[in-house]
Amino acid sequence: MSASARPPEGGAPSLGEGVARRRDGSPVSARPAPPARQVRVPRVRLAAAVGASVGISLLNDPGLLLAAGGLGLALLLAAILSSGNMSRLLRRLLVVNVFVLMLWLTLPWELGANGLAASDEGRRLALLISLRTNAIALCCIGLLAGMDAFAVARAASGLGLPPKMARLLALMVRYFGLLDDSRRRIERAMRARGFRPGFNLRTLQVLAQLVALLLVHAMLRAERVGMAMRARGFAPHTPPASPANRRRPAAAPAPALGASLLLLGIVLGSAWLGIG
Repeated sequence: MSASARPPEGGAPSLGEGVARRRDGSPVSARPAPPARQVRVPRVRLAAAVGASVGISLLNDPGLLLAAGGLGLALLLAAILSSGNMSRLLRRLLVVNVFVLMLWLTLPWELGANGLAASDEGRRLALLISLRTNAIALCCIGLLAGMDAFAVARAASGLGLPPKMARLLALMVRYFGLLDDSRRRIERAMRARGFRPGFNLRTLQVLAQLVALLLVHAMLRAERVGMAMRARGFAPHTPPASPANRRRPAAAPAPALGASLLLLGIVLGSAWLGIG
């Protein structure tokens, strides 16, 4: 046996043998740790978004809500300029305003002795909810732009969220898309077999079978994912990590973070003094 192939004195070779190493002794496959700033910035952005959301929810004055919405719009514009993905961010804001539109169709009306009539109190409440919802949505979209589910889960774990909850958040977002693909395939197979939905008992039975089949698919996929994670040495105590080929989230501009912290201070101060 040659000297290079002979095991070291004291028994079997160590687990680190056979791994290519650099001149400084570190493994070739090891990646340098990210700078501390790249670790802290997502946490600051998530903390600012949560704090701004809580503070805005305490406001009841339309003027303060308009000011908060203006600062949220500035954050959104800063995110659009830094990421360049304007259509996706505006689409998220449009989804939020669909809910606001449903409020305006139902909340301002009341059923009185003379039939259906508009209510001043209902209109005021709908206005406050609309301003509050849009202000929170603008702040959250602007601050969390460029952060995927894995980055949000890591940031939440760094802020004190239990690792199991952070891992559940990341896996839930990841596999919702796969379950939606399974639903599309099943519905395509149903249409190919001549199924046409209608308002009858047969449609309810088929839809119930579709839901049951999706639950079975989800359970089987969860078992396979669990076995694959354990086979790869999954350690439950470690926080979730994004895949190696996933792009790091873009750092928010310093003015955007400063504006969000200023907004949080104004909102909390006004709520404390009883201005809202």
